[in-house]
Amino acid sequence: MNCQKIEDLLSAYLEGELSLEEKSTVEEHLRTCPRCASLYQEIKQATESLDDFPEAEMSEELVQRLYEIPQPKKKFRLNFDFLLRPSLQPVLAAATVLLVIISFYFFNPDQNVLNQKLDRQIHLGYSKIQTLYVNAESMTSSLAQSITAQKEKVMASIQEMKPLKELGIKKIT
Repeated sequence: MNCQKIEDLLSAYLEGELSLEEKSTVEEHLRTCPRCASLYQEIKQATESLDDFPEAEMSEELVQRLYEIPQPKKKFRLNFDFLLRPSLQPVLAAATVLLVIISFYFFNPDQNVLNQKLDRQIHLGYSKIQTLYVNAESMTSSLAQSITAQKEKVMASIQEMKPLKELGIKKIT
């Protein structure tokens, strides 16, 4: 392991936060590298000297005065960070494409020709829809007639059936 990685682990090693494997790796490196061993000793002395400092205690008056400091009012800011969310990117892409198409339409020098083509396509689509609607209507009426004919045939065959007693069939209990 190189010295940079060991330097990153020294603080955690001093506080006992490393796993057994990392701890043994750091100890082995400290035995073989005098530069890292010297750095470890300096860090250890610095933390021990800092432990000797007494903790500062705040007076009740100071604590009370700190709590009495008014909080600054939040000012309204118009924030557009929500536009950077990944979930909105497809929506923004679609909106961009739509705006480009609209701009090509409005700023096209041959706008009249384009209007005529669009009008023709709309009328062609409308006539196709009308044809489909008429075909569907005729299919519905033919299906209704077919169902009525089948229903009449079934009812006639049921009416022609003889009762079970006439056929010699006893009721099963």
